[in-house]
Amino acid sequence: MNTNKQWGKWIILGVLTLLILLTIHAWAGFSRELIGQEFRETDQFDHTVYYEIIEALPSMLVEPITKEELMEGYQVTESQIEEYRHRYGDLQSQLDSIRSKYQPVAGEELSEELQAERDRKLADIRRNFEDDEYVEEKLRTEWERKVDSYIVNLQRNQNRFSVQYPGIGYSLTNSATGETFDKNEGASNTYAVTYGEDGRWLQATRLDEYNDLNYEIADQVGSFNVSYSGTVYIPNSYIGPAIHEYKTRQLVFWIITVVGIAAAVLGFFLWRRWKTALLESDLFVPINRQAHEIRLVVAGALLFVSYFLTSEIARGIFYYYGFDDFTFFSAILTIGLLTAFLLYLVSIVTTIHTYSYKTSLLKRGLEGLRGLFLNRSLAWQAIIILVIVFFWGFGTLLTGMLGGLILVWIPCTLFIGIPALYFLFSRIAYLNRTMARTSLLTEGVTSEPFEIRGRSRLADHAKELNVIRDQLVMSQSSQVKSERLKSELITNVSHDLRTPLTSIITYTDLLKNPDLTEEQRAQYVDVLERKSARLKTLIEDLFDVSKMASGNIELQKAKVDIASLLQQAIAEQQEALEKQNLDVRVAIGSQPIHALVDGQKIWRVMDNLLINISKYAMPGTRVYVSLQDAGTEAVLTFKNVSQYELGDDTAELTERFKRGDQSRHTDGSGLGLAIAQSIVGLHGGQFDVSLDGDLFKVTLRLPKGAL
Repeated sequence: MNTNKQWGKWIILGVLTLLILLTIHAWAGFSRELIGQEFRETDQFDHTVYYEIIEALPSMLVEPITKEELMEGYQVTESQIEEYRHRYGDLQSQLDSIRSKYQPVAGEELSEELQAERDRKLADIRRNFEDDEYVEEKLRTEWERKVDSYIVNLQRNQNRFSVQYPGIGYSLTNSATGETFDKNEGASNTYAVTYGEDGRWLQATRLDEYNDLNYEIADQVGSFNVSYSGTVYIPNSYIGPAIHEYKTRQLVFWIITVVGIAAAVLGFFLWRRWKTALLESDLFVPINRQAHEIRLVVAGALLFVSYFLTSEIARGIFYYYGFDDFTFFSAILTIGLLTAFLLYLVSIVTTIHTYSYKTSLLKRGLEGLRGLFLNRSLAWQAIIILVIVFFWGFGTLLTGMLGGLILVWIPCTLFIGIPALYFLFSRIAYLNRTMARTSLLTEGVTSEPFEIRGRSRLADHAKELNVIRDQLVMSQSSQVKSERLKSELITNVSHDLRTPLTSIITYTDLLKNPDLTEEQRAQYVDVLERKSARLKTLIEDLFDVSKMASGNIELQKAKVDIASLLQQAIAEQQEALEKQNLDVRVAIGSQPIHALVDGQKIWRVMDNLLINISKYAMPGTRVYVSLQDAGTEAVLTFKNVSQYELGDDTAELTERFKRGDQSRHTDGSGLGLAIAQSIVGLHGGQFDVSLDGDLFKVTLRLPKGAL
């Protein structure tokens, strides 16, 4: 279908929609005034007749206030007397003020006339503070001058009213006094407004509301409100144009109503006729690509702006009965907006079945905002700052329009606005510094910690980043150490495996010599047996520690008496300990200490530790072994004096292939402590090694478990 024809049909629908909206506006904004009401019941009557003419009649023509009434209604009160006395200060300050005004010039004397004038004023001030009747008389004189000024202004306003509105007639009765006031010039061409029917009275005031002294007079003697019944006759020359305008607006209202209904009917039939072609229109292709939420927002905005412009068009039609330039431009713009609105509306309705919340823009937006309140303190701080900045800007705009607000705006700016901006900018600067430091951290620069300022959420975040930094430093240190230990591990494994293997190869070659004596052959076989056993032990220990490190080992737990197990382990190593001339001191309670453990594995831990003592303890020293019941744990302690210097790093002693004998002259795989530590760890216990000079101490804490 031709695109121009498609646009033409949509624009026609847009014009019909505008006519329907105009009808809606007409009924929403003007139906109350234009349907089923007399002219005197409309707002137009109030503006053109009541406020300008009828309400002013009592004060201008019917029953204007007189000087005598104003003088009789005036009552002097004690507060007025006191206010007059202290109008210029207390007695002493007023007397001092007068005396200062009559001080003689230096070198001259005050004339008798000035002295007499000064004394009269001083006497007058003293009498003000002594005689209430004297002050009351002054106040009445002052009031009379104001009343005279009021009457002069009233007469001027009455003359203006008579000239501006000649021919006004009335027959009104004061509902309070019963007095009737008539002024009927016999004009027949008038509009009569009657009061007193259905409880509607003419409510007004006898004071001149256009008088400059009105509020001051009313404050002293009251407002002189009155209520009248009767009729007011207004010449048609005043009200005829307003009535004609009212009837014209009624006619326009009904024309718009008929046109709107016709537009609704025509639009319905045109849509049914064009529906298939319009729904296949290429105009929907770019619109349908947009997210449903975006289309909904755009459609809502188009409708809102169109409705607002339509209200202005309706106002222009009802008040100007046609199209001025602004109304004509608004109508063209509104037709375009409504055409676009119809396209978006139809697009939404026809594709609503394809909407899925899981893939919607709304879900993505909510998920994007979900993190806003992960830390409520930071979120509310940001919201409060934005609110302060908004109202500060709004207040600045109002101050430019209303100068009197400057007295409020300045302190609010000094004590709220500027501190809020400083708080915002300082937080942004702090965030920028933290982000810059984070970039350095990602590059591996760990020399400087993150800055911690105050107790804000950003400061907490900086603390957490410092923790990450410390962990990174530790990780780097651990990595360096791991690389060193890995290198040592390869060296030690190579050395410990190569030594017995070399001996085996050497003695195997020697056994091939046919000239060997039986005694030599037996010695060589004995060496091969010992070296093979040594190699076997190394390989088995290596497999065991590898399985324990990977967790690929099962524990056969049972109820075991730890005290008996320890005594058995000591007994089996007694010969090796005595060979080194070691004096073993054992501290085991008389009561059995049971624990749910793998007895074979725990025995191996004890055996490895005792073997370690027999190899590396200084000969001729004491060895202390103790077992204690610590409630939920069994605590074993092994202490001995080392034959070799161990250094300060206890962690390295439990590393694989690490031996107390750095020169590696003694037998051993260097895996004993590592295996012991792994077995204790698998039981959920603790394996602690400590050094105090040459004193070597191992503490085992084994949980008893649920027995």
